[in-house]
Amino acid sequence: MFPHRADEHAAMVFVDIASSLDAGLPIESIGGDPGLGDNVLFGLCASRGVTLDATEKMALEAGWRSGSASQALRRRAAARERRAKFSRSIQLSLAYPLLLLVMLLLASLATMAITGAAIVSGIAVAYTCAGAAAYFVLRKLRRGDSATERYPIIGPVVTELRELTYLEALHALYGAGVPVVDAHRAALSTVRMRGLRQQLTRSQAMLEEGQTLGEALEASAALCQESRTMLTNGEVSGTLEEALERAVQRRTEMAERRVAAATRNLRASVYTVAVSGIVAIVVMFYTNYYAPIFSMMR
Repeated sequence: MFPHRADEHAAMVFVDIASSLDAGLPIESIGGDPGLGDNVLFGLCASRGVTLDATEKMALEAGWRSGSASQALRRRAAARERRAKFSRSIQLSLAYPLLLLVMLLLASLATMAITGAAIVSGIAVAYTCAGAAAYFVLRKLRRGDSATERYPIIGPVVTELRELTYLEALHALYGAGVPVVDAHRAALSTVRMRGLRQQLTRSQAMLEEGQTLGEALEASAALCQESRTMLTNGEVSGTLEEALERAVQRRTEMAERRVAAATRNLRASVYTVAVSGIVAIVVMFYTNYYAPIFSMMR
């Protein structure tokens, strides 16, 4: 329920290990096992309760091999902090709408003795339908169905997020010294959305044929035009690593804006539903409460 906590913990561990390495401490003194070779950082992170994903493993292995382990760790820490911040913002955005829906359900249950079971049943049916719809959308997202990019409310968010994992992985691997062809191949495996993955697969084939990253991305129309321009300009000027970092920051900022806009729309919808439900409860409550009195007056 709180994925940002794991990311925050991982970021602290990465920074702590990097700080120890920068201070010149032997890897054995901070709990590392030299017998693991290039995978020594894996065991060190695992001993501190951090589970690494495939991209992090490749980046840390390459960083250790090239002698830039501290830099690779700090970059992974920054990525984890970005992820934690994003997860936390989503949870905070959803807290108020969910609270309204819970309070509406509690209000209907508290007054059910007078209003009857019709309102509670209606709310239960509505919540069940909403839950089923959410489950349906989540399943499509897990399968990487590109149709979700056209859905209302969440579509713009999915469009911004779909290339973020690729850019983060490519930045991590290329910054750790992995050749761009190999880094692109590994980053491609992190892409969930099928449409983008197909485009990037074509880009990979072009890279292996000798084209530059910018040419391959442009020819396959992978990524948005803004990201392609940033990476192409960075590659031409010899600052691809900095361009990748800027692209990651840009897509993260845009995703946060899209989430804020989607949350505003969701809050407005939930608020409308909650107000309508409260009005229905009030009307039914007083109608049923005073019904015996009105019948006696007749």
